[in-house]
Amino acid sequence: MSLTFKAVMVCALSIGALSIGNILLKVGMDRWGQLEVEGGMSVGAVLTVWQLPLGIILMTAQFVGMLTLFKWGMDASVVVPVFGVNYVLTALLGKWMLGEPVMGLRWVGIALIMAGVAFIARSVPASVSP
Repeated sequence: MSLTFKAVMVCALSIGALSIGNILLKVGMDRWGQLEVEGGMSVGAVLTVWQLPLGIILMTAQFVGMLTLFKWGMDASVVVPVFGVNYVLTALLGKWMLGEPVMGLRWVGIALIMAGVAFIARSVPASVSP
């Protein structure tokens, strides 16, 4: 298995973990707010709202994936912007799982981010890629 394939897989898994982690944190914080209103719970609610620790674990997995890519010699000026794909996945998950409205102007902004990601990804010379 080539290093490039491994890097793409780590990047894809990290982006997925980050997107799902963001959705879980949103759901968890909504539930936490409801628990506080209903029963005055605060920090102890973290133990009863399973989405929060799972979201934190997934976001930690994304961080470890990013560190792994850096360890393999990938440039921060490439890795960090490529993680912008997270915006597309998070918007889709937010619309699908949370029923959030994602209207045209938001999609235009996401498309501009993706265009930037594409330019950055193409800017890496083949001799430098992992």
